[in-house]
Amino acid sequence: MGGCAISMNGNSTDHLDPASAASKEELARCLRMLRIRADSPSYRDLEKQALQLGRSLPRTTLGEVLSGRRFPSKAFLLVFVELCGVDPAADPAWESAWNRLAVRYKADVRAEPRPGAEDPRPDQSRQELRAARQRVRELEEEVSALHAAAAARTEASRRAGEAVGRAVEAWTAVADELDRRGERTLAARARTALAEVAEAEFAGAGAEAEAVPGARTGAGTPSASPAPATVPAPPVRTVAHGTVVHGTVAHDADPDAAPLPGRVSGSLPAVWNVEPRNPEFTGRGAVLADLRRRLGTGSTGGVQALRGVGGVGKTQIAIEYACRFASHYDVVWWIAAEDPALIGEQVAALAAELALTEPGTDTATAVAVLKAHLRGRDRWLLVFDNADDRAGVAKWLPGGPGHVLITSRAGGWEGIATTVPVDVMERDESVALLRTRRPELSPEDADLLASALADLPLALAQAGGFLAETATRVGDYLALLDTHATAVLTEGATGDYRKPLAGAIDLSATRLARLDPLGLAVVRLCAFLAPESVPVHWLLEFGRSAAAREPLAGGAHAPGGPLAALALADTDPVALHRGVGSAVRLGLATSTHDGVRLHRLVQAVIRDQLGADAADVRRHARTVLVQAAPGDPEDPATWATWARVVPHLLAVDPGDAESPGLRDLACDAAWYLTERGDSEASARLAADLHTRWTAASGPDDRHVLWAGRCLARAHREQGRYEAAHLLYGASMPRSRRALGEDDPQTLRLAHGYAINLRLRGHYEEAERLQADTLDRYRRLLGHDHPHALHSANHLGVDLGALGRYEEARELHEETLARYRRVLGDDHPDTLRSANHLAADLSALGRYEQARELHEETLARCRRAFGEDSPHTLRAADSYGTTLRRLGRLDEAHRLQRETLTRYRRVLGDDHPQTLRTAHNFSETLLARGEAEEAHRLQADALAAARRVLGAEHPETLHAARHLALIRADLDR
Repeated sequence: MGGCAISMNGNSTDHLDPASAASKEELARCLRMLRIRADSPSYRDLEKQALQLGRSLPRTTLGEVLSGRRFPSKAFLLVFVELCGVDPAADPAWESAWNRLAVRYKADVRAEPRPGAEDPRPDQSRQELRAARQRVRELEEEVSALHAAAAARTEASRRAGEAVGRAVEAWTAVADELDRRGERTLAARARTALAEVAEAEFAGAGAEAEAVPGARTGAGTPSASPAPATVPAPPVRTVAHGTVVHGTVAHDADPDAAPLPGRVSGSLPAVWNVEPRNPEFTGRGAVLADLRRRLGTGSTGGVQALRGVGGVGKTQIAIEYACRFASHYDVVWWIAAEDPALIGEQVAALAAELALTEPGTDTATAVAVLKAHLRGRDRWLLVFDNADDRAGVAKWLPGGPGHVLITSRAGGWEGIATTVPVDVMERDESVALLRTRRPELSPEDADLLASALADLPLALAQAGGFLAETATRVGDYLALLDTHATAVLTEGATGDYRKPLAGAIDLSATRLARLDPLGLAVVRLCAFLAPESVPVHWLLEFGRSAAAREPLAGGAHAPGGPLAALALADTDPVALHRGVGSAVRLGLATSTHDGVRLHRLVQAVIRDQLGADAADVRRHARTVLVQAAPGDPEDPATWATWARVVPHLLAVDPGDAESPGLRDLACDAAWYLTERGDSEASARLAADLHTRWTAASGPDDRHVLWAGRCLARAHREQGRYEAAHLLYGASMPRSRRALGEDDPQTLRLAHGYAINLRLRGHYEEAERLQADTLDRYRRLLGHDHPHALHSANHLGVDLGALGRYEEARELHEETLARYRRVLGDDHPDTLRSANHLAADLSALGRYEQARELHEETLARCRRAFGEDSPHTLRAADSYGTTLRRLGRLDEAHRLQRETLTRYRRVLGDDHPQTLRTAHNFSETLLARGEAEEAHRLQADALAAARRVLGAEHPETLHAARHLALIRADLDR
């Protein structure tokens, strides 16, 4: 009887010998035993390890091979045994067994047997073997030709796609304008023209690809398949959850999910950031079918909210839906929506991925461009995961014919989405999920477990993983569940969970503590960060630091303490990676492309387990973030890292921190949010820091004053000048008294205070304060320091506000030259200075010089920041004024109307900058003889200015005088 012999070597160590395996099923049994001897690595870990070695070991194929349903390739078998700890060169029995069985299963023997090895084809002649190898070489050449042809088609399709994209923008604008005017027939003809352009472009791309030499299929037959007529073919790429060949995922697609024309069933869209598909996803067919039906009903069903308690599987359903119906979309984008303040960054990232904006473009601009783009297109899906704030999500929804999927524990989605309730699994689904993780589990035992775990998917998955890893009997598991469960989770995000979930996590943590203490230390550290990816290099840097090796008596790093094992990371970095892998394998963490992430419920249980040690571990989690500080928040090169740090910073509650390093990081984070254009999120963070730090440290503390400055600036950017004035006025004397006149914190407060004074209309006071600040900056830091240049730039604006245009021009001219030398031509501060100099030239009547500088500055702003950036809009507004003064009224009219529309959309109707642009536009309207429209616009702007700025503000008084001029013109 065949099987897998076990022998004993000289060291009395069990040795597997597959020589007696007589079938693929018996070879599979040997491979399964080998995997058990290797501590049962999961399919996911084996696949990941293979990819790290530049090899391939797909989980789907691995499951079929180990179950005996499929005979493996030789390369596959050799990779598998090597990953399980056997050197195939030193132990040729595995390759010999494969060579022997390959004849039976007609597998391709690709290499000559090594000397002394068994002949893989004893019944074939050498001549037949050489003929077979020659045929293999011919096929490989044909496959290479096919790959070359496919690459040519992809490139041709890409070029066609760019051409169609340009046509889409033009024809969509035409059709939309016709629709607005009620010309429905002409609008339909415009869209028909767009379709004809697309068809012609892609037909040309297909013809170009057909002409590529060597574009063949089969054994010499020319390909007759044109390039897709809808979207360019997605590129060849590999994703984390399966091998993708020319855009097609290796997982089986849903047979009922027929792809759209031009797409292959199971293929991924070109724009995709969804997490890997869960190969063990089970059940939920009714929910997925209902969801697909709802989303397919048109605009009324385009936004769906999956609502249920945490851990019920909402996120997994959303991932499965995205993967199952991937071929129905051109764009699928996943957004972690737990913190509304961080949604904008992720939406802006999609704009950059679609090449609509440059990376680093401010959030408001990127989102506005993306919304306009998506509203004119279908075949896109946005997923807002774990969104509990309805208002925080609603403002990011783009509208249009695409689909939006929201997962949430909270209710109240009426009005923006249709709610789809998600309950625990049906019992048969729970049993199936458990038996997927452990096939030998009987239906009766699986039913007992499902009942004990309340059919909650997260608990079922963790329990199944624990049983699979530990070979624990069900009765023992249930007994352990009773004796090792942590306390029932209480109010808040985890309030709906009962003991079984916490017990399952507790058991996995106990197992991890025994197998890999460093892995448990990583889990404990990450439990205090956000439920987002934590880069492994952050953990490595922390492990190498003095803080990680600090031997605190009775603390986290004391012998036996919760983080004691982290000391290993300093001497053995590989141990940290191994620890992360152990945590993932036992289901406590999820592997990401560069780090590790914990589910928020796992985090809650781990924190609860720590008891009195929790505060110390949280302190070290904060240290991880301090050591990962991205740097200067005003430098666009740091913004990508800041986007990753901010969620974790909010999770460790910086308002409760006393550490100077963490307080520095929190203040810089608030400043970064304003720099990126999200002053609302910045104000929320800074207000919390300022209030709580004041209570803890007093109003004169350096960080309290810093947080107040961040909050004042956020108010200023929102147009809330009076709120900013109160903060600046309270902070300035305290900073001078506590820190000194020349302290950097005092000078930055003074600089911001002077800007706010000017915006409130106190021009002389602003000029005096800014001049004093500039003198101090130059004396302490030099003329070329960025802070000195900022102060000089705004002093020039103060001089212009006072009518001292020649002095302003001289100062701005010198400052711009320094900016260009120090920061470069396209830095935001350089462009702001250039815009101010152009405004001075225009005010002095040097219109042509001003026009040339304005035109260059506006072009650079559009290229660097996009159309809706505040930098771009300010440049456009100033340029419009110069065009009016030059008498180029039509150009001024077009530019100012567009700028005003954008300001209203980005900042709102009552923002002071919107009102300034409305005033400038009304002057152009009056110059064109459109007095009635100018009167209407100026009257609205004046009423808003009185409400926002006050009746005595210089800009309000100027607006009133201009309105009187318009009325006089109308009376004539």
